[in-house]
Amino acid sequence: MIPRKAALHLTPKAREIFRKLIEATSSEGITLKYEMSSQHALRMAFKFDLIKDVKKELSFEDEGVSLEVLDDGVTPKPPAESWNDNLPKLYIDSGAFMKVLGGKLDVKINPETGDIIPLLFDREGNEMDPNA
Repeated sequence: MIPRKAALHLTPKAREIFRKLIEATSSEGITLKYEMSSQHALRMAFKFDLIKDVKKELSFEDEGVSLEVLDDGVTPKPPAESWNDNLPKLYIDSGAFMKVLGGKLDVKINPETGDIIPLLFDREGNEMDPNA
């Protein structure tokens, strides 16, 4: 069953950074995961990973969010049109799906390290804490 709308809304900034990152690394997409933090003991964190082979690295339960927009240049391409388009996507890992469902994803870049930091917001616009 194909969902009517994407599980997660991407800001234009996030969409553009993901496209550039995928193109620069020749990846097939990016996955958003929810895992134990590698920097802080006993804390959870949202994490991005590059996908080199969609068939090997994703499960049937992971859901793709299109990085493309419709002809108006603003409206995200809906799942019904992007489900099997073979274009790179942001994939939501099944372990993160319920945590981010209905939210909005933005990114910021740490000026000191160059790390891409996910900023997730709930439906009311509150920043989501991975540990909440």
